[in-house]
Amino acid sequence: MLNVAVNESKVDRADWRLLPSERVLWYGKPASGVPRARRWTFGPALLFTVSVVFALFAALVAIGGLPGARQTASLGGMIALFAIAVLIAPRYLHDTCEYLLTDRRVMWRRGRFRRSMDRAGVTFARIRWHRSVAGVGSLELVRAVPFGPLARKQRLLFADVREPDRVFALVRGADAGPNTGDNQVPLIERLDPGEEVIWGGHPEGLLLGWREALTAAGGVGVVGVGLWYGYNTAGILLGLEDVGLEVRSWTWVLFFLSVAITWGVITTIGVGLVWYGLLRARHLGLETEYVLTDRRLLIRRGPTELSVDRRRIVDVADTKASRGLHHLILVLDAPESRALADSGALRKLTPARESVPPVLFELRDVEKLKDLILDRRSSNPMPPVRDAA
Repeated sequence: MLNVAVNESKVDRADWRLLPSERVLWYGKPASGVPRARRWTFGPALLFTVSVVFALFAALVAIGGLPGARQTASLGGMIALFAIAVLIAPRYLHDTCEYLLTDRRVMWRRGRFRRSMDRAGVTFARIRWHRSVAGVGSLELVRAVPFGPLARKQRLLFADVREPDRVFALVRGADAGPNTGDNQVPLIERLDPGEEVIWGGHPEGLLLGWREALTAAGGVGVVGVGLWYGYNTAGILLGLEDVGLEVRSWTWVLFFLSVAITWGVITTIGVGLVWYGLLRARHLGLETEYVLTDRRLLIRRGPTELSVDRRRIVDVADTKASRGLHHLILVLDAPESRALADSGALRKLTPARESVPPVLFELRDVEKLKDLILDRRSSNPMPPVRDAA
């Protein structure tokens, strides 16, 4: 387990506004030297590319003696500044965060902003392991109640912490297993000591939801737009010499570069959407596994793992899928709550698979599994949340 005494010495109790009787169990920050999530690199790269296109068009307009060159260049400059802001944003949004776990609460802080959640009130947790650094991931703690017009969700995110599953074991008041913290080890080998597996399975069928299908279809449409754009602009470029514009002149080169980069951006976005909605979704579907133990229900989809305490599951909604399969949507409760989190059970459309919701997609012969999930009788029941020293 983590060293409590060392963590206690790093914490300013007055700054965190801890209660006199509150005891610190763990203190942490985002791990240093960890590569950023891809969205923090792809987003700025796309914005910088767009700003380059605006700069090329501004130069082209200026050479041609047409009005609007300054306005076009200014817009490109603003996009470039926005790209820089997005690039450095994680330094202020994530790197300055601090995380604290006490015997009562889970706490998050960035500067003067603080948020907290009772340990016993956590409905479920989601861990997203880092794509390239072993043992590092983001821990998301969620208390989701209720559904309906008063829907709300309390959520704390510990980004890029080391051994997030060990931290979550502290939150649950459970003992960490010998393989805890090593995401290279299969999920079933990282269970709590004494935790027994009751059932395990994988989704069947197409492994794609309607969102993934729409994303792929949208990507095909964008690729079509890119091909149409490339075909028409290629004809224009080839016809410029007939109207007196020499090939390889500065005007022709600037126009060619601006058109080529624009075509490349459109095509790349379309191909990316097809890959994201079809190939990637299928790959993650093949890597999805469901594990029911005597204490928890675990869902792993690629690098993301979801853990639900079985005591939080009050019902299971069964919705039909294609090819005679079924989706099982967990209806969850929280201590002392007066409403339930339906996890999308009352919606006409199932939740997105990408977020790894508390839903078991595309299963067959689900009646026995529903009985197993709702059966609270166990030879090794989940212990109550307690101090973890």
